[in-house]
Amino acid sequence: MHLSTLIATSRPAFLVLTFACLSVPFAFAYHEQQTINPFLASLIAIGALCAHIAVNMLNEYLDFTSGLDTKTDKTPFSGGSGGLIAQPHAKQSILVGAIIALIVCCIIGVYISLIVGLPLLVIGLLGISIVLTYTPILNRFPVLCLLAPGAGFGLLLINGSYFILTQTFNPNVLLVSFIVFFQVNNLLLLNQFPDIEADKAHGRRHWAIHYGRASAARIYTGMALFSAGTLAISLGLGYISLLNLIVFIPIGLSLHIGWFLMRMASHASNQELLPNLRNNVLITLLTPCLIALGVL
Repeated sequence: MHLSTLIATSRPAFLVLTFACLSVPFAFAYHEQQTINPFLASLIAIGALCAHIAVNMLNEYLDFTSGLDTKTDKTPFSGGSGGLIAQPHAKQSILVGAIIALIVCCIIGVYISLIVGLPLLVIGLLGISIVLTYTPILNRFPVLCLLAPGAGFGLLLINGSYFILTQTFNPNVLLVSFIVFFQVNNLLLLNQFPDIEADKAHGRRHWAIHYGRASAARIYTGMALFSAGTLAISLGLGYISLLNLIVFIPIGLSLHIGWFLMRMASHASNQELLPNLRNNVLITLLTPCLIALGVL
């Protein structure tokens, strides 16, 4: 096995998103029960991490074997790790690594489903379907490609994890998970901007390709507004405390990015996009973490 390439193609810096999103259900469960089952929490974290590793490695493998990797204009936040370009002979190891990560995720999911019930199995199957289809299929359908990341990290991961820890579904958690849903969708939407030409040449049809940069900028801004609106509704209904007013800070920054994109998206260079790509990552990580802190 090619350890350095395996690590690179798992995109370790981006795996932080898994733990940021998990902070939300963990915080809600602890707030309501004053305790968390450490065994179940560990299994959730390992399973979610394996799913994230699998989707990253599958993306790297498929982008390399299709030739897309050599055409993208890489940035620190998009275009893949470049690990297989540096070590092309490691491609089979990456595929095996993705399969192993997916198998571990499935084993954990089935085991937990036997403990907490079948609703989790449904959530798990939806999550696995996103992992398997995101790169080869969903990227060819603008709406599905737009919404799948937020559905996976926001709706499924947060509500599924909360269900595991409490054996219940909570409308408070569901509503708050939509805040993360919108922000994660925006993370992937903006990260697609530098790769538009290369992706288009390889048959992908994500939103920015199919509808153009200007439309993608409006969608980004709309998602940020919906995130702010959902936060306001959650606060107004008393689902979360006034401490969560702090979450308006990262959401406000995403609106600032939206304003930049609305003015500059059609002609902004990748170099001009870089500060916004960086800030977009920070926004997406801060949002769930600040929600969790407010809940605790």
